[in-house]
Amino acid sequence: MTGKITYLDGLRGIAAINVMIMHFFVALAPAMVYGDKYPSHFGSLDHIFSTTPLGLIGAGNFSVCIFFVLSGYVLTRKFFQTKENSIVISSAARRYLRLFVPVFAAVMFSYLLASTGLYRYYIETMTFAAGSNYRDYWTFTPGILDAVRQAAWNSFFVGGAIPYNPVLWTMSIEFYGSMLVFTMALLFGSLRNRWTFYLAAVLALINFYYLAFIIGMVFADIFSSKKSTFKTDNRIVLFIILISGLFLGSYPVSPLAENSVYGFLNNGFFRDPKMTYHIIGAGMVMYVLLNSIDLQKVFSSRVPVFLGKISYSLYLVHFPVISTFSCALFLLLYPVFSYVQAVLISFVLSLLLIIPLSYLFYKYIDVAGVKLSKEFYSRLSRPVIPAVQDT
Repeated sequence: MTGKITYLDGLRGIAAINVMIMHFFVALAPAMVYGDKYPSHFGSLDHIFSTTPLGLIGAGNFSVCIFFVLSGYVLTRKFFQTKENSIVISSAARRYLRLFVPVFAAVMFSYLLASTGLYRYYIETMTFAAGSNYRDYWTFTPGILDAVRQAAWNSFFVGGAIPYNPVLWTMSIEFYGSMLVFTMALLFGSLRNRWTFYLAAVLALINFYYLAFIIGMVFADIFSSKKSTFKTDNRIVLFIILISGLFLGSYPVSPLAENSVYGFLNNGFFRDPKMTYHIIGAGMVMYVLLNSIDLQKVFSSRVPVFLGKISYSLYLVHFPVISTFSCALFLLLYPVFSYVQAVLISFVLSLLLIIPLSYLFYKYIDVAGVKLSKEFYSRLSRPVIPAVQDT
């Protein structure tokens, strides 16, 4: 079976919501993410969220690692089922355009918001939430040519901070990671000793986000085989792996507190423990989902699947909306309600805007990007090579 797998869409959708929650914390309750270095607004909850596994709620970096593992899996799955090189070539040729169209629209959207001065609400909110604009978001001077350059070039080929939308730091990793697994699949995917190359890639990339793509590709290889010693339906084993993966995924992005439950993991083995543990945790969660029929049913339900459908759009539009509408709403509510009440009301009302806007963005921008990338490849190739499902 080579079609779209709904439970993977469901996982992607929940991960996208988690990223959105993190950025809501970043804007209005930074101590929830970064701990005691910022003012506390939720009392002991700030400390609990930033230092314990409860921090899975809003674990945005962990969710991004789930995105990367999913990409490695989905982009190579059909190749390992068919071993047809044309599938990889088709996907690789279309990848940039498929990713670019929604990114370009999101950057233009942000350009309009910046040009009308609406990001000032975020900067003003920072004086209440954190005491200062601690991440220096939305301080750029908008320019149309700069916006086009950031969308078309910097987002994918330069990477790093993209002022028009901070979430775009992942786009260069997504693009290069996609090219990495396409190349690995073409060069080694049909070899009997390909596992040696997989292991070498894991060791070489242990301190880079690209490790997540390799893990996803390895899973695509394993689970495309009819028989594999790496598959299991033992619920106890899967439960242990799931809990362990979620624990690693909750590893704090803030410096570890004294006597932290994560202290034993801070052993100096990894250059960036947060990143590597989040990747390993994402891989463990993905492994359990691929093996567990029960979990597949949960993530195949209507709400997660719908969120998965709009996940790329939601990822691209949520932070500009939070930084304008949500912050403006908070500033309006805070003189009337307590800080916590103003944050919670702003969050709920923001959802009522972000979800429909993400759906419209998906319907009119994301879908158009997928179609355009397929048409581009159809014109580029003679004869036409069938396109495969994009992430």
